Amino acid sequence: MKRNIRYQLRLFLTALACIWVVVLGFAWLQYHIEKESRREMLQQRVRLAVGNIIDAHEKGRELKPYMDFVDRYFANSDLCDISITVYDKVTGEATYTIGDLRTCVPSEDDLTHAENETYVDGSEVKRLTDITIGPNKEKIFFFSSRTSPDGQIEVRTYLPYTPEVHRALRIRTEFWIMILGVGVVGSVLAFFITKHQAKNVALLHDFARRAAADRDFIPMGDFPSDEIGDISRQIVAIYNSRMQANVRREREHIIALKATDEKNLMKRALTNNISHELKTPIGIIRGYIDMIISQPDMPEEDRIHFLQKTQQNVERIVGMLADLSTMTRLEEGSKNITVKSINFHDFIFTLEEDVRGGGLTGDMDFRYNLPLDCMVRGNEGLLTSAITNLVKNARAYSQGTVMGIDLLGRNENFYTFSFYDNGVGVGEEHLQHIFDRFYRIDVGRSRKSGGTGLGLPIVKSSINSMGGSISVRNRKGGGLEFIFTLPRVKQQRPASGSAGSPESNNA
Repeated sequence: MKRNIRYQLRLFLTALACIWVVVLGFAWLQYHIEKESRREMLQQRVRLAVGNIIDAHEKGRELKPYMDFVDRYFANSDLCDISITVYDKVTGEATYTIGDLRTCVPSEDDLTHAENETYVDGSEVKRLTDITIGPNKEKIFFFSSRTSPDGQIEVRTYLPYTPEVHRALRIRTEFWIMILGVGVVGSVLAFFITKHQAKNVALLHDFARRAAADRDFIPMGDFPSDEIGDISRQIVAIYNSRMQANVRREREHIIALKATDEKNLMKRALTNNISHELKTPIGIIRGYIDMIISQPDMPEEDRIHFLQKTQQNVERIVGMLADLSTMTRLEEGSKNITVKSINFHDFIFTLEEDVRGGGLTGDMDFRYNLPLDCMVRGNEGLLTSAITNLVKNARAYSQGTVMGIDLLGRNENFYTFSFYDNGVGVGEEHLQHIFDRFYRIDVGRSRKSGGTGLGLPIVKSSINSMGGSISVRNRKGGGLEFIFTLPRVKQQRPASGSAGSPESNNA
């Protein structure tokens, strides 16, 4: 607060000094202009009277009546002490006089600086202003000597500095009142203006101080609606924008660190899971081989059984490594996957024959209900892998009799499909982990079925890599249902028909 008052006082004193310098400078200039104008007006009245005397002489009139008129005219005016004398140039005598007769004239030195002028009528005049003449050094306001055109008379005029002349030259009191009023009004305006500006600066100063001391400071300055207020609001907006950018940058940094930590944690978990998953088949293989080596006279039937078990576990390891390789390719090269337009109905039609012929469906029926012109954008290899893994998962764990694919809906950009089975489903607590690597609901049954724990993660990665999404839920009628989307080929006509009933598809 004290800083604000000191700043306002400095600003006000500076403005006050500038205002009074301007006001006083204007007053000084106007004073001299006004004073010079008054001087000129007095001198002009004297010159006019002298000019009329010269004119009367030129016209041959009697000068005394006119001189008396001039004397009466000046008697009660500012020029009451004026002295006007008409000299005969031939005799040098004074013929007519108004006021006191003055015989002294300015010195030769003064006359050398006199103002000389010749009028249109031929008369010549010498004028001097503000001089002193005579032994008493009398101060003369105005002196002139005018000679008629015929050279017969000379009119000398003396106007001393009298109180009346001083009053005539003095600037009126109203002028100084006006100057003082202008200065006072300007000072009051300067006070309020500087107070207003000091408030703006105080708000900016407070904003800068608090912003420097408190990173969490949120400025809410009530700046006025003027140019400085606009600038202040822009500064605050820039500050807020930068602080928000810093907060976002820090948040993104934290998220990046967290993501890195999670990635490292996932890598460690993956390494531990791989190690754990490999220990079991490797231990089994080692046990069977040790038994075969330690018992050379083992019956042939037992030897073949042990070798078959060894081969099954080797195939399990090979399958796990293949699935890991697939996962790695999907994660590292998802942006480089080539997609094209695929008729999903024809694709499933062909795949249904392959999985059924290859025995992948086991004892379960495979059904589908898709439009004939269901065009999606995808990669045939990834689609084959995803659907095949879903088929294997249903056969191995659902304990159902039917599996299939239906079209659930469509919009401008995506088709939504359902892969379902009519089996036992899974507990709700397992649904959120079902796409996790190596996650098993029933460890013993999963290993007995030969699963690697990577089938469903491969399905999710494949669908995501093609621009779709996938989720899972338990069906109301029993079993498990995978809801997945695939990008739709644009500018396709609505489906004109379907593949018929499930029974006809599997006839």
